[in-house]
Amino acid sequence: MPLAKVDTTAGFRPRVRVDEDTGRPAVDCLRWDGILETRLLSPKLHEVLLGMAQVRNAVSSFRLEGETVELNRARELLEGQQPASPSELGVLRLAEAYSRLAAGALPEFSVSGLCSLHRELFQDVLRPDWVGVLKPQQNFIVNTGSDTLRFTPTPPDRTAGELEALFEWYRANRFDYLPAVAAALFFAEFQAIHPFMDGNGRIGRLVNIALLVDMGCKRAPLIPLDTRLFRTSDQYYDLLGTTSSGESYSLWTRYFVGETAAAYKVAAKQANLGPLVSGFSRESTRTMLRWMLAGDGEWFSRGEYPNPKKYSQPALWSALDKLVRGGLLEAQGERRGRRYRLKSKFLADVYARRF
Repeated sequence: MPLAKVDTTAGFRPRVRVDEDTGRPAVDCLRWDGILETRLLSPKLHEVLLGMAQVRNAVSSFRLEGETVELNRARELLEGQQPASPSELGVLRLAEAYSRLAAGALPEFSVSGLCSLHRELFQDVLRPDWVGVLKPQQNFIVNTGSDTLRFTPTPPDRTAGELEALFEWYRANRFDYLPAVAAALFFAEFQAIHPFMDGNGRIGRLVNIALLVDMGCKRAPLIPLDTRLFRTSDQYYDLLGTTSSGESYSLWTRYFVGETAAAYKVAAKQANLGPLVSGFSRESTRTMLRWMLAGDGEWFSRGEYPNPKKYSQPALWSALDKLVRGGLLEAQGERRGRRYRLKSKFLADVYARRF
């Protein structure tokens, strides 16, 4: 007989064993968050990495729920094209929500805050009477393909109480766990409650990133976590199902923490522009490129370069010319009035080739 959600209105008290296989990648998440921070040399790089994560996570979050949205179409939406369907509007809303998290604008971790977030994501995307309100009737989790009942989530009359208990657990216990472990436990209970008629997976995965940011993983919005979960979707659903009885969360937590660490490694690799810089043979060119990557991407003249290593003027001219010919810089003006800046799409082009 399919499982039904245990009543946690009196308090959410998850049982999880954090062994080395879970603890080590959970610590790695914090370490990679710091590494990612140090590799974000410029606002331009942050913008490119966030754009990549927005698109990939939004598309993957939809695909996890069986909805097909093309990656290139999602990029077009973020670049300003108008959505042509409710699904496309949903992708755009989700991508914009990830952007707000990256800017530090976290949702309110409460039942009312959750309903407000649901409204922001799904207005004109889902049925109007389902948007921004807790489920008015019982929902069910079924097996994909066979449509057989897999799990009965929290009934409507307990939904608000169990959400309150979950948020209370988070407020009281979040610093008793490593961030990725606390996020894994929160997500499992959230999905078992299934508080809305639709959109539970998408909003739950978004809230998970917000929780990681709240617990100190400031660069979590830049990691392709939803993409990792989509690529291992069989494990995602099977191991999430092991928490349904409310008895043990260890298998799910180990999986979730491992995939979060893997997503961090991908983002840190993407942020590492060392190979790009070291591809230039002359030290003067490498030094100047590092300075530009750490800047704001605005126009500058040769005289504005601080030249800390006192390179000769011909060496600086040569470096700038090489970077222009290599497609990294654009230039305008002539001779002493010539100005330069990072080419607007060179980083995007680099990532299109590498990833």
